[in-house]
Amino acid sequence: MDLRESENVDASQHWYYQSKLFPIVRALKRYTPDFSSLIDVGAGSGFFAKALVQSSSSINAICIDPNYPEDALGVREQIQFCRTVNGQTADVLLFIDVLEHVEDDLKLLRGYTDAAVDGCLVIVSVPAFMSLWSAHDDFLLHFRRYRLSQLRSLMDNAELEVLDAHYLFASILPAVWFVRRFGRTKNSTSDMRNSSKLTTWILIKVLSFEHRFRRNRVAGLSAFVVCRVNKNSSTHQTKMKTN
Repeated sequence: MDLRESENVDASQHWYYQSKLFPIVRALKRYTPDFSSLIDVGAGSGFFAKALVQSSSSINAICIDPNYPEDALGVREQIQFCRTVNGQTADVLLFIDVLEHVEDDLKLLRGYTDAAVDGCLVIVSVPAFMSLWSAHDDFLLHFRRYRLSQLRSLMDNAELEVLDAHYLFASILPAVWFVRRFGRTKNSTSDMRNSSKLTTWILIKVLSFEHRFRRNRVAGLSAFVVCRVNKNSSTHQTKMKTN
């Protein structure tokens, strides 16, 4: 969760973050069920790392965000919070809504994946479609939104093995598109607001079903990929030989 939004909403109670947790957990169970360590890059409030640590006390987690204030650094709730990481590796790397925040997304991604251990699982989520650009993106200082094909190309350039790729939040795409198309404002502001309990319950039910059982590769609000660091791949071996 972006630190800019932490004053507006409680991620543990918000339908967006609760719903995005489902595909992350599903990917972990499918591709690396016995992982014991993770690094959450651009973690913000650390919602996803906290949720995963709470599910298993054996998981060691590091949350990295260059915007953490001094009093946020250190170890809390079994999680190490820091601005940078030097030399640490993990079984899992999370990049949840972070690559859109930097001008050179490939550089940020490879800064971690090139140093990762072979077999490390990499889970990435980014906002989808430039046509959905709004004051929300301006508020969060985004550089871009992605098509799934662009995100896959980025993973290929980082020499990662793509295991799964699809869109998230397709169920509510028409409503969000309508609001952003006809209700645009020039003022930089976040779309994130606390919802009523009923609205939250309905959205979590609808989106959790979508994210658990559907693979939408046509459209959605977020593009989502699951990759693996494979240093035995032909692409990686070719690069090693040329270097």
